Amino acid sequence: MNENIETKSLGVDSGRVIRAFGQEAHVLVSSEQTADAFCVLRVSFPPGNVTPPHLHRATDETFLIESGEIEINRGGELLRGRKGDVIYLPKGIPHALRVIGNAEGVALVVYVVPGGFDRFFAACAEEFKKGEPEMPLLVKLAAQYGIEFQSGPPS
Repeated sequence: MNENIETKSLGVDSGRVIRAFGQEAHVLVSSEQTADAFCVLRVSFPPGNVTPPHLHRATDETFLIESGEIEINRGGELLRGRKGDVIYLPKGIPHALRVIGNAEGVALVVYVVPGGFDRFFAACAEEFKKGEPEMPLLVKLAAQYGIEFQSGPPS
């Protein structure tokens, strides 16, 4: 019965590491490998790291937390996640993340339909290599990928 199911290994692109926003992302499955259907990153967040409030117009995010503790403000609802927890962030809802406590946070993050978040993060990483980029430049880059930074407190 399973003989008609075609399987194809996507391979693992974990050798590709992207650094931006004080975070380090290992690309496990790239957007290119999935024809932009999704991408999977293993992201390390240092203690106290804060991601500015933003939303994705077309991309859902799912965090599978491997270690540490994070807090996500999802549209005004504060969610806390620890090892083993899963936090879903649907497209169109503003959210911001911060690491709680003194431990690094690590999460597998799945970005679904369309993929490309890995390309956005890589474009930001190129700007961070030059020094701390100005927010207007990051806002412009984000807009190219359907991401909007929001004003207001991160959590």
